[in-house]
Amino acid sequence: AVVSTQSGHYGRDLRKRSFELLLHAASQSTYIVGMLNTITHHIVTGDTLRKGSLSKHRVNIGFVGGGRLSRHIISTLVHHGVCVPHDISVSTFQPEKLDDLAKTGVHVCCNNRLVVEQSDLVFVCVPSNQLVVLKRDVDLAPRHFLISYVSTLSKHQVAEELQHLNLLKTDYMYNKDAAYMHNEPYQSVGMTLEDELVVEKLFPGMECGFVHTSPDWVRDMILVFYRYILRIAPDGALNRLNAVLFGNNHGFYLQEKDFRVTGGSNRIASEPDQLNDIVGVGGKVSNLNAKISRKETLDILYTSFQSFFKPKSIDVSKYQ
Repeated sequence: AVVSTQSGHYGRDLRKRSFELLLHAASQSTYIVGMLNTITHHIVTGDTLRKGSLSKHRVNIGFVGGGRLSRHIISTLVHHGVCVPHDISVSTFQPEKLDDLAKTGVHVCCNNRLVVEQSDLVFVCVPSNQLVVLKRDVDLAPRHFLISYVSTLSKHQVAEELQHLNLLKTDYMYNKDAAYMHNEPYQSVGMTLEDELVVEKLFPGMECGFVHTSPDWVRDMILVFYRYILRIAPDGALNRLNAVLFGNNHGFYLQEKDFRVTGGSNRIASEPDQLNDIVGVGGKVSNLNAKISRKETLDILYTSFQSFFKPKSIDVSKYQ
């Protein structure tokens, strides 16, 4: 009986841990898509996208892999209004299993190359042993931006497997000291992310958070946004980045000297692949790893992060 009880607790803890890591992946994906759509809207219209608005100018989103993780991310993206199903394409070995998604407008196929070629960003949600298939099917070029959710491999290992550098993978680990959340693992991910306290705990840098995120998260996110702007509107790219990230906060901005290119064959010329440990704060140079500078950066990014999560009167059951 004792063993059975312990086993029950262990099973619940595993489900809870799995659900919280799933929440992390879905929230990160929503933030990235939301920000890229905000950037696209700003570039096309010159205006700032109002909070809670869905621009006509949006990115195309691809998924390689149509399993549980992809379903939850798609559900969250649509539920929180950062995109519509028609913006999304999924490549999977068994497209017939995603008929429910296809009926909503998601493009479902068994064609990795097609999905990668027509997408502005691609979420890679497959086991590590399927990366060889992706590499075989697609001639990856620097313009292809991949976000890896291959849990068993680091960002460097995924880049090595695919021989591709334009890749984001947020390294994180479960925070065993975080307070238990009141939401149960059987609840919809999208609905769970309507809770402001849950969103706060999922934001990198929060000591009380459900997961610990790599200290490089700030630099990785800024590079993702900057590279995207350079690709579609290189003139005045840094000014555009500062306008989107910091708005009218002229006391905090990024400068050209904060970025550097270290070389490599798989990249577009002039695209940075690293952000230095310095940022411009009020015209002065501060170390990004210094406590106050990092806190200021996180506070600013949190404002945009939480703005993409809001209650929606949408039936998400059909996306589960």
